[in-house]
Amino acid sequence: MGEQGWISATDDKEGGGAAERGATLFPCSHGGDLARLQAEIAALKHENGLLQEKLNAALDGTGICLWQGTIPTGELRVFNLQNFQVGDMVPHFEQWSAKLHPDDRAHAIGSYVAHLEGKTPFYEAEYRTVSPAGEITWLWDRGRVVDRDSDGKPLRIMGSHIDITQRKAYEQRLADRANSDALTGLLNRQGFGKAFAQQKPQGAGALLFIDLDDFKGINDQLGHACGDQVLQQMADWLRLIMPGSALCGRYGGDEFVVHLHRDVSHHRLAQLADALISRMHGYVPKPGCSQRVGLSIGIALWEGEALSFRQALEVADRAMYEAKARGKRAWYLLQM
Repeated sequence: MGEQGWISATDDKEGGGAAERGATLFPCSHGGDLARLQAEIAALKHENGLLQEKLNAALDGTGICLWQGTIPTGELRVFNLQNFQVGDMVPHFEQWSAKLHPDDRAHAIGSYVAHLEGKTPFYEAEYRTVSPAGEITWLWDRGRVVDRDSDGKPLRIMGSHIDITQRKAYEQRLADRANSDALTGLLNRQGFGKAFAQQKPQGAGALLFIDLDDFKGINDQLGHACGDQVLQQMADWLRLIMPGSALCGRYGGDEFVVHLHRDVSHHRLAQLADALISRMHGYVPKPGCSQRVGLSIGIALWEGEALSFRQALEVADRAMYEAKARGKRAWYLLQM
């Protein structure tokens, strides 16, 4: 009979002094309504499934995840996972906030709150999240309020985010190349200047300006390939001898710079300069060749107020020429 409801009525029949009750069933109209509602629900579920399939197909490969936030409760929902796993998506605003990288939290939440308060037409931020295992994921996130109550308070926000980790890694590689010397792997002039400016002054500091003596003769007599090897060897010595906290760069040609901001006593600087000069003194660029290369090192040392890179370089450059004037293959220090 299908999913149809029934009701019963009784007829009293007398026989043998006893009342016999016979049941008669009548179809109930409520059962028809229920069947119709169930059919409509099934149809809506089917349509919703088709729409979800179309959404996933449209977004497949784009990396875009659609999300919705219920603002009063803080509930978050993601409609499609893309490259993420089920456990990657947190179900609440507080959990999302806790996953934000400490350096990005203020920016991301500030942009979100500003939009909820009506100060911006949409919410947008690039930020990093940190997984429990410490893995970093970069996201580009954008959304806007789509529902408000009668008082104008935001109720619901919808948006999308996309994983931009690979893009950020590519941008970092480009930045590294732009700031690095291709031959030696040290910072180039631009990269060194930026890194110097980003250092946080901690009292005394020093800048070594290093020039290779008689380097032109290497290129002229032994060829530029041999000259490149000398420059690479010099870079290796800087990595080996200078402390790990030092900034080392190739300023250009046969000139190198080193910034020290820890343990920069006169005695320590003399040790480092002597170690470099000693290494180069015993270096033979090419077996059987009498051509040699020396080092002239100018050192700028300052205490108290930090110098800018330009100021420090001017002092170190003067010191370097003083070392050359004293016969080359030496160092000279000027204290500010």
